[in-house]
Order: sequence, then structure tokens, then C-alpha cells
Amino acid sequence: MKSKTKSIKGISKIPTESLIKSLVIRHKQNPHKYFIPNGKVEEFIKMVGSDKVFVSLFSAANGAGKTAAGCNILAHILFGQSGNKYFELPLFNKWPYPRRGRIVSDPTTITQTLIPEIKKWLPPNRYRTSKSGKNYEYNWFTDTNFKFDVMTYEQDVSEFESATLGFAWFDEPPPLAIYKATVARMRKGGIIFITATPLMGSAWMYDSFVASPARVNVKEL
Repeated sequence: MKSKTKSIKGISKIPTESLIKSLVIRHKQNPHKYFIPNGKVEEFIKMVGSDKVFVSLFSAANGAGKTAAGCNILAHILFGQSGNKYFELPLFNKWPYPRRGRIVSDPTTITQTLIPEIKKWLPPNRYRTSKSGKNYEYNWFTDTNFKFDVMTYEQDVSEFESATLGFAWFDEPPPLAIYKATVARMRKGGIIFITATPLMGSAWMYDSFVASPARVNVKEL
């Protein structure tokens, strides 16, 4: 049976199937517009988006939505406002830092979780990637003139000591030497956000972020 479109006093009734197809297309074009965070993730987004905290830490158990939160923060940094009410915040309204970033995690997480999740939330056809000799997409470039690299904790510290950055995302706790090298790249201003499971085995992070956060302008969620 064919769907019919009727008009009542100049107002057209659109078939339900057409509306569904339209919504699916819109969702695929701008998936980050439709992201709905849970309570704690919303707090984390507000913390990062306020642009008042240099280092923001979201420490939570697996399954709490940490990686999805990071990916949607990333998407709104790269492409600005999407119409998603949860990201109507100063940092996403007007990006004030260099358009260069870095994402760092362990190799297994990068290939199995992080990159698939990034691709899930970034709007397609608005970025390109290159592997640069790696076994995963290493360099990322957007149509908004952003560039970021995806690096691993297994890389030598010297590889983190170049480029001026505007943002960095650590997915899981970084080694202290890599963290310090990254902080030094923020010489023109920037932000760092960290999504991690509870800080077991990361004593330096507990001492710096939890016990004495005021020393480095850090807030933990």
C-alpha cells in the first residue's frame, strides 16, 4: 500500500516513513548533535566546556560512558556548536586556542575501542585521516582546520615534545613523563581532559589531581 500525503488548509501531512528516514539521515550526518549524557557525564561536559579548568579528570568504572563523553567533547571542539543543548558552553561557542590536539591511550584501546568510537560520533565526510606508517589512523584533519594525532603510551617521550597544542585527551592515566611533556605543549593556552578508570597504579595522578588539585588547576569528577 502506498503512503498518501494529504493537505489540510495548506498544511501537508508527511508520511511517517519519510519522517523516520529524514531523522536517520540527520543522525548519521551529525551524530554528536543527538548525544544524551548521563548525570555524571553531563557534569564532566560542563566542567570542560566552562573553559575555567586547565585539567579535568573523569574517573569512573567501565561502562560509565567515559569514552563516548570524550568523543563528543572532541566533536564539539572540532566542529563547534551542533544544536545539542548539553554543549551550549563557552569553550564550544568559540574555540580560543591553537587548532592542534592530541589523543593518547594504550595501543589495544586505540585500535579496538577509541578509534571506532571517534568515528561513531564525528560527522562523516568532514575529516580525513592518514596512518603515517602506523597500523591505525594516526593523523586526523578536519574541514575546520583542526589537526590532531592519536598517540600511544608506548611511544618515546621525545615524540611528545614537539608541536604547540590547544587540547589533549588522555584516555586512561598517562605516565608522568608523557603528561609533563604534553602540558609543556600548551604554551599558547589550552585544555587537558582525562577519562580513566579508578586511579589504581597511578599514584602520581592521585597526589596531583585528588590530594592537591589546586596546585595545577585540576578538578576531578
